[in-house]
Amino acid sequence: MAETIFRDNSIQTGHRIKIPKAVVDTLDLKVGQKIEIRFDAAKGTMVVEVKDEE
Repeated sequence: MAETIFRDNSIQTGHRIKIPKAVVDTLDLKVGQKIEIRFDAAKGTMVVEVKDEE
């Protein structure tokens, strides 16, 4: 798995989940495409998974 590190960013709060443009471009995400975001607080990791369109 390729690891991408984003540095020098700031925390944003609110009710939306904002994904950095570099991640959107890398995963080739489109508007309205289904994704699943898993966060492991113990490990401090977040996984963005693209859901298959059925």
